[in-house]
Amino acid sequence: MKYYIVTMLLWVGAIQAFSQQPRLKQVDEYLAATGQTVELKGAPERRYGLLSTLYNNQKNLMLNLPDLEDYGAREVIPFGFRLSTASEIELAGQNENMAESTVRPFYSKSIFSGVSYQFCDSVIYGIILFYDTQDNAKRAAIEKNLDRHFKKADYKQGGAVVYSDPDYAVRLLPGKVEFYSLFHFPVVETFYPGVSHKVWYGPYNYEANGASVMLAFYNQESKENNIQSAFKVSYKYPAGKPFKMNLIRFILDDITYELPLEIEYSDVADGGKAVEERDTRTFVFPEVLKAIDRSKTVKVELVGEGGRLLYEMPAFQRASVHTAYEYFRWNVTNPMAKYRAW
Repeated sequence: MKYYIVTMLLWVGAIQAFSQQPRLKQVDEYLAATGQTVELKGAPERRYGLLSTLYNNQKNLMLNLPDLEDYGAREVIPFGFRLSTASEIELAGQNENMAESTVRPFYSKSIFSGVSYQFCDSVIYGIILFYDTQDNAKRAAIEKNLDRHFKKADYKQGGAVVYSDPDYAVRLLPGKVEFYSLFHFPVVETFYPGVSHKVWYGPYNYEANGASVMLAFYNQESKENNIQSAFKVSYKYPAGKPFKMNLIRFILDDITYELPLEIEYSDVADGGKAVEERDTRTFVFPEVLKAIDRSKTVKVELVGEGGRLLYEMPAFQRASVHTAYEYFRWNVTNPMAKYRAW
């Protein structure tokens, strides 16, 4: 009797486990039913850190600023510090779990006049140092230190200079310097019917010649806890020069991946001075993410009917690739499922 009971329980367990694993036909039908693009304005979203989901053993990781050889900067509270109710730091503004502090002066002599902090779930992910806008010597000294630390800038556009490496993204602006920890930067989860998108946007877009590229990788997670890797791209360019993007290439050390793009939205921006084209979902194999993540150099070529844009992927965009791949690698429950959209 016990034998029959055990056998029956094993069969029930196997049937239940099999039914929970999405098969190819079911997946195709599911995507056809729930995979319609939804306007971002109508989709609820929330922001949070991935520390608890990706790096359970490193929740208290602390990162200091790049060395600026400045006594005042040494007083800065490091990234990863968690704000407590007893802290002297005052908040200037708060929106749900996002907050920003007031500007605090330094006690030591410094080329900076003060510092403010940005928090997600009370954890510091952004630090802004302020300096005298009119003092060109101070800006030159700051830029010299950043050049030495990062070796070279990702790009220069107008009065802004952007740097990044695997740990930090930094933007030098007139009167202030923004520092972000790529490890602590919050992920944005957007909720659609039946699926959610965990997107790592990064702190900046890539800008060149008056154009701007937003490239963000993410994971689409279904209610069956099945995960797909994808990316979204938007290209903003001066009006009067139609681009109509239709292709993107990721040029790696030893291979080039070419993926088609489809313009889902094309909006007028900057008061009619610019046009922004957006493709919000192009699926990629995890193997492609892995190859991009492991490649020593990655160049991105955005191709359209009106021309093309080629640039070297900065570290703050590569961090998006790395985060999306790591999340897939550690959380996917059915990695053997292959999707027609891939």
